[in-house]
Amino acid sequence: MKKHALLLIFISLMFNGIYAQSDTGRLTLTLEECLQYAESNNFSLQSGGINVSASELNLKQAKENLAPSVSASATQGFNFGNYEKSVGWNGNYGVNAGVTLFNGLNNYNKIQQGKLNVEQSELALERDRNSIRISVIQAFLAIMMNEDLLAYQEQVVAASKEQVEQGDQKLNVGQILESDSKILHAQYISDMYDMENTKNTIRVNYLKLKSLLSIDPFREITIVRPDSATLFKSMELPSMEELITRSMAYLPQLKISENEIKNAEYDVKIQKSGYYPTLSASAGISTGYNGSNLTAPNTGWGTQLWHGLGENIGLSLNIPIYQRGSVRNNVKLAEYRAEQVELDLKETKYQIGQELQQGYLDVLNAQNDFIAAEIKMQAYLENYKTYAVKFKYGSVTAVDLIQQQTNFLDKLDDFMEAKYKYVLLRKILDVYMGVPVKL
Repeated sequence: MKKHALLLIFISLMFNGIYAQSDTGRLTLTLEECLQYAESNNFSLQSGGINVSASELNLKQAKENLAPSVSASATQGFNFGNYEKSVGWNGNYGVNAGVTLFNGLNNYNKIQQGKLNVEQSELALERDRNSIRISVIQAFLAIMMNEDLLAYQEQVVAASKEQVEQGDQKLNVGQILESDSKILHAQYISDMYDMENTKNTIRVNYLKLKSLLSIDPFREITIVRPDSATLFKSMELPSMEELITRSMAYLPQLKISENEIKNAEYDVKIQKSGYYPTLSASAGISTGYNGSNLTAPNTGWGTQLWHGLGENIGLSLNIPIYQRGSVRNNVKLAEYRAEQVELDLKETKYQIGQELQQGYLDVLNAQNDFIAAEIKMQAYLENYKTYAVKFKYGSVTAVDLIQQQTNFLDKLDDFMEAKYKYVLLRKILDVYMGVPVKL
């Protein structure tokens, strides 16, 4: 009995532990928390962080290239003479250092370009963050939209079930035809399938959100829905001038294009350094010994190393005279690239300006569509309710009722899409302005 009791206690503790792990494994996140989670865990953004680290390392190397290079060398020899059966050892050792004093400011310009590349990689990471932010907002709102739709569908299914029961009663007393009863049953089944499809759509939306957050697809997460009143309080639209001013000052892709011009200018300077002479300095110290002399007086190993000790120092000047036009052509190619990136910047500014204005107008249109869709949906809902009452008292047929229900569901879909399209487009403007996104 004691063994059985202990076994039951063990099993109970095991299942309790599993349940506790499962419970603590669930994530409950607001939109703001989803965005923060994505910034820390999204695989693409982690890759962007690695690119930033690599750029910083390249900059560090460019700076270290200014320092002298130091190397040591050692050779040890052994020789054997067959004629006199002599054996000898010899060795040479040295330490050398060299530094480039001037190379047309090539190293300096590479350091400046390295700093610019670090900034570019950071801007590229911020650009990718914005893309992920928009995708997270879109996935989050898709869940909200389909959850709202599901709530309406549950009410419709409940009403359809009630209508089926009423239809069965009317059929039994001969108030409706059997064909009307079948139509009611078919509509009820159709409404049930629509509701199940929406549930599956919500699951798909959650999978998309998990992918953006780089969360295990088997881990359970739940979103925290904002209060509807709070949601639309945060929808105040800035003026178009404010949108353009703030976005132009923030958007990473615009700064990336501006930095590309500086990068191209440094490329021109680096290529022009090939016209200039290179001045280098070197210094070294060396010594050695010959084993065949070790037996002579005052020619021991230590004595030879000391007397053989020598130092050297020197300057080296390399003057380019003729390089078969390679430097001139490389400079010209770099100048062409500089001209191209200037054109690219103008095009980028033009495209961003167009996108911002179009985005602003899209929000205004979406707001109008949302207001109109809500009015229509409410009107068709009331009409559907009226027909449901009329069907209950036998004033309309099942076909009439189903038609009004279909009309209502069509307007409901339009309303849901208009509502969340408006919210999405408005929040995208916040991303463009660099404003923290809240619901």
